[in-house]
Amino acid sequence: MEIKFMKTRHLKYIFARYYKKPSIYEPPEFDKREFAFVYFENPDSMQRHMGFSSLEELMIHIEQKIPRHVYYSSAIYEYPSAVNMNEKEWLGAELVFDIDVDHIDTPCKKLHDRWICLDCGANGWGLAPQACYKCGSERIRKETWVCETCISVAKDESLKLIDFLISDFGFRKNELLIVFSGHRGFHIHIYNEKILELNQEARREIADYVRGIGINYKMFIPVKGSLIKPYNPDFWDPAWLGRVSRALYNLFTSINLEENLKKIGIADRTIKKISSLKQEIIKKLEEKPPNWNYLSKVIDENTWEIIFHKVAEEEGAKIDERVTIDIKRLIRLPGSLHGKTGMKVSKIDYHGLENFDIRKHAVVFADNLVKVDIKNPPQKILDVLLEAKKGVVKVPYYIYVYLLANGAEVRMIKSTS
Repeated sequence: MEIKFMKTRHLKYIFARYYKKPSIYEPPEFDKREFAFVYFENPDSMQRHMGFSSLEELMIHIEQKIPRHVYYSSAIYEYPSAVNMNEKEWLGAELVFDIDVDHIDTPCKKLHDRWICLDCGANGWGLAPQACYKCGSERIRKETWVCETCISVAKDESLKLIDFLISDFGFRKNELLIVFSGHRGFHIHIYNEKILELNQEARREIADYVRGIGINYKMFIPVKGSLIKPYNPDFWDPAWLGRVSRALYNLFTSINLEENLKKIGIADRTIKKISSLKQEIIKKLEEKPPNWNYLSKVIDENTWEIIFHKVAEEEGAKIDERVTIDIKRLIRLPGSLHGKTGMKVSKIDYHGLENFDIRKHAVVFADNLVKVDIKNPPQKILDVLLEAKKGVVKVPYYIYVYLLANGAEVRMIKSTS
């Protein structure tokens, strides 16, 4: 317990150095936002329902208190510091999207994420199961880290989402606030008068749209007896019509067509049939517009349903829909530090997202090498490879801060030149 206290105090001292000259984001209608904090002294509790009249007042509070986590409301309120939510008088809310690789099964997780069942002790590397494979318990403790591959996947999903927002919904790039969360993903905010007043159901429809929920093969493939009239789309059509058309073409022209169909659960007999007709299918897809009537005859409805489900899943943006639907969400404040990584919650522009570099955009602590004694480290953290065994290793100082913040059994020995 004493060692844990000393580590916490040391981490707070490190954060204090950053907060002497922070660059904190000032959201629109600042004085109508609720702010919330998690402090080092009480890490399991959030102090919320706080309002500030100015950015300067907030920065004084941060410098004096040195919080571990800082949040602000996506909503604007008449009385943001009211403790009773009904008394705050909700005036509207930004539309917020959260993309986090915690919810995406990336192959790199086997290098740096692990889990353990708190009931039977079963454990493993990679994405944690919903329930223990050995005893069925859902009491699973996870240890997660982030690497460059994680961030690359999150970046690609964010760019995919932004394509929906700009191409399908008509938002402009300058209406988007793009934020690296400081951990394993990105937040995309939209703030304008029309968005502010949207209710939860409207936001749910937007969330479903960008995720591809409700994409039906009968919208594309003529089905005998169906009440749905197909759109007969082409590759250059807007929105989901063009996306699905292009995705299907990419699927059928892929070198590994048979393997890809098997992965999504298509029967072997059907795979052989599709493979034998591959060139003809491609030729019909390349007609202007694609010959969907032919495609409906050579591939059965059940197979199309499976294929379309997979296409919608792949083409849709992998957002956490709960964040988008929530009209009173607390979200990390850009410019603050993430308490589990020591990295900056960073506001970036579209170009910055395309060329996102975690060292450039989010690492705020030094990169000089320090010698640390660490037990059971993951194989990779950010851009640094580690030995998956306990012992003394040299790491950049910012990696030491990350190890410390995320609860690793780590002790710094000394700096090295």
